[in-house]
Amino acid sequence: MHEWYQNETKGEKARADDFKIDFTINDANLDLQKSLAAVDDYLAKNVDALVFTPVNEKASGPTIQKAAKSLPVICEGSPTDGCITLVSIDDFKAGQQVGVWAGNYVKQNLGGKASILDVGLPALSTTVARSKGFIAGIQSVLPDAKVAQSVDGTGLKDVAVKVSADALTAHPDVNVIFGINDDSALGGLQAYTAAGMDQSKVLVVGFGCEGKACKSALEQGGPYKVSAAMFPEYQGRLLIDAAIAAFNGAKLPAHIVAPSTPITKDNLAQFYTKSGDTYAPNFDAMAKLPIQ
Repeated sequence: MHEWYQNETKGEKARADDFKIDFTINDANLDLQKSLAAVDDYLAKNVDALVFTPVNEKASGPTIQKAAKSLPVICEGSPTDGCITLVSIDDFKAGQQVGVWAGNYVKQNLGGKASILDVGLPALSTTVARSKGFIAGIQSVLPDAKVAQSVDGTGLKDVAVKVSADALTAHPDVNVIFGINDDSALGGLQAYTAAGMDQSKVLVVGFGCEGKACKSALEQGGPYKVSAAMFPEYQGRLLIDAAIAAFNGAKLPAHIVAPSTPITKDNLAQFYTKSGDTYAPNFDAMAKLPIQ
């Protein structure tokens, strides 16, 4: 359902096609039991390698540990016991980078005072790290920056709108909205707009910039100014490369760190070429980003 996975799996499919590898997808739609049943189904089909995105890190462990006895399992996004490696960004570092960006923006444009609404996802360690990194980053610039409220938007826009609306009613002084993905950030912005609050007095910071919604929002020049880009198309290629390497017995690190950087209206064209309403990724520019 997420643009992130739509674009990441396109990247996986394209990379698999490069090597003439059969590639199939099973979307559990955030249902843990469907997710684990899909693993069992793929084991029965004798696939050679598995890329797995956990719905719940801890609950997925026993099934993945069992699967790992038969084939290499690559974790995507979040870690789970049994995976050979995790392919993902450094979530804390990426959050920290956009936090620093946000702190400087608030200092220059919003009077130097930050009251933050954190639209998070506490069920996953990686998304918790994004929120923690963001807070650490903005407080490194603005030590008095405070979190007015952290809410669980579950990573879905409809939920993010509802919980953000309640939080904004309780904390009308919020002038920074941070979301752990595009849906969370855009849901927070939608709630802020629906409440009739002044858009010139708020900064919205996203995470992922996974699809058209983020890129369009950046281009429009409204409150959504920056996102920690995760480049799903590029990460999809890394996943297939990792699966091939694992299948061939290569020793892999526990974490293959994918590139990330704050992306804004000013540098969007460096990483994506727009044609009509589509955005083609510039893989060379993404590959040149430093991994820290």
